Amino acid sequence: MKRHPASWILWAVSAMTVGLLVRNPWYLLLSGAVAIVVRWRAAGARPGWGTLRLVVTLLVFPAVLNVLFSRAGDTVLLQLPIRWIGGPYTFEALLFGLTAGVQIASLLMVMLAFSALVTPSDLLRRMPVSLAPAGVTASIALTFAPQVRRSFAALREAQQVRGYQPQGLRDLPHLVTPLVILSLEGALAVAEGLAARGWGRGGLRGWRRAMAPAGVLLLGVGIALWALSPVGTWPVVLLLGLGLGLLCIALGPVGGRSRYRPDIWRRRDSLVAGLSLGVAAAFAILAVVYPGTLVYYPYPRATWPDFQWPLALPLLLLSAPAWVKASD
Repeated sequence: MKRHPASWILWAVSAMTVGLLVRNPWYLLLSGAVAIVVRWRAAGARPGWGTLRLVVTLLVFPAVLNVLFSRAGDTVLLQLPIRWIGGPYTFEALLFGLTAGVQIASLLMVMLAFSALVTPSDLLRRMPVSLAPAGVTASIALTFAPQVRRSFAALREAQQVRGYQPQGLRDLPHLVTPLVILSLEGALAVAEGLAARGWGRGGLRGWRRAMAPAGVLLLGVGIALWALSPVGTWPVVLLLGLGLGLLCIALGPVGGRSRYRPDIWRRRDSLVAGLSLGVAAAFAILAVVYPGTLVYYPYPRATWPDFQWPLALPLLLLSAPAWVKASD
């Protein structure tokens, strides 16, 4: 389903914002399900057993880790009289770990949908000029793993054509050495192409060089204050807004940028972007004014997570890319 890459970027940013603000498992499950549906409808990536195994792993690992290292909670499931690994293992710790796992899984579903719908070149074309070196580095890193996988498959096919029988761990030297050589050849080719295009010569200059670190510092302080005291939200919002403003000014465009094939922004892109930004803004306001409505905290005694339909309905609007028609 072809759409403007900027609309997909705004959708992903809005869905990620909601996933980071919300700690209620019901809303997080709904957000993850919406991301799966969007990926299925827009990219044709039908969820399979691999997606299910990934989600289960992300749910189980934080839950087990939190149960082993957290001793808070009133509902004791198990208590061992051992010095190092003993102590009470509580049901509240299990629920808190599961909630963290649901949040990670929902964010990952959004990123999987985003990676299936937007190419690295689309991101690079819309990145500020000052961040072009970082964008090129990130795009190269994202393409490294698929290239290694394709090289590994080609090596295995070449061995099978030659009648080579797999021998388990004994095949490791015969695979690692060609993979390293192919990876080095690919890295040298990329480096030559970047050097020929003059990559890395630009950078922040003048007042932009001082404004960018100041924006990063304010963002870091705001995030740290939010983590330490989620109740005091207005100073946090002020610091985050000021930090983002400084970064936008410092990393803003410093010159024109040519484009061979400009993307066309259509009415459907405006609808998707508007709905996504509206949902993100609504949840951001709720996080500031009524933070308790989006958070589930099982300590000291576990209770059933609250679920309100008026908060669930805006999340369904994030599925707009799945039902908005591809034609104007």
